[in-house]
Amino acid sequence: MALRLPFIAAAILNGCNLLLALFVLPESRTPSRQKIDLAVLNPLRPLRWVFSMKRLLPIVLVYFILSATGEAYGTCWALWGFDTFRWNGLWIGLSLGAFGICQTLVQALLPGPATRVLGERWAVVVGIACACAALVAMAFASQGWIAFAIMPIFALAGIGTPAFQALATRQVDPSRQGELQGVLTSAISLASIISPLAFSTFYFVVQKDCPGAIWLSVVAIYVAAVPLVLLGTRTARAARLASA
Repeated sequence: MALRLPFIAAAILNGCNLLLALFVLPESRTPSRQKIDLAVLNPLRPLRWVFSMKRLLPIVLVYFILSATGEAYGTCWALWGFDTFRWNGLWIGLSLGAFGICQTLVQALLPGPATRVLGERWAVVVGIACACAALVAMAFASQGWIAFAIMPIFALAGIGTPAFQALATRQVDPSRQGELQGVLTSAISLASIISPLAFSTFYFVVQKDCPGAIWLSVVAIYVAAVPLVLLGTRTARAARLASA
């Protein structure tokens, strides 16, 4: 029974979330009597729409990359903690809980001020830089306390996500915000399918000789995403100035 408790707790929390969405969350879209066009329900239609908008494509690609790198932690953290520090289930849980607390505080308090000071583009870049610095430290960590010490820096990666989402929402008309969110959610879903397979396979390769190499692979993906971030934000800024 004890092994099933986390899943039971997750089911209860998801049920509470469903009730809040049904009875508390307000509808942001005004009621419409417009008939449903069955062609709109085509799951491939949003992809055609994204590829037809040059300013939106880099943003969606970056969103996919950021979602993909996020899957590495859930896939490999426990394995890496055991192989590197011989952590048991308690320490793995404590480390994940500590990171969750740091991430919650950062996302609750810092994205707004960071965006005002740095701007959306550089908030994303600084977030990626913080993630890369923490990942490099984790890759070469020899003692468990190091992983806990760098968690605040690691959590600072979260300052860029809200800025990037705000940037994406401004690229489309209000009437197409739902379609955009569907595309971004699809990017997350696709990343959640591909990334665990890719990262777990790579970790199996490096597990014996250098388990920390898994985090260096995430750094490489982050670095590859930076040009797309700069391109996407520059294209978005140019489009905004042109429409002003």
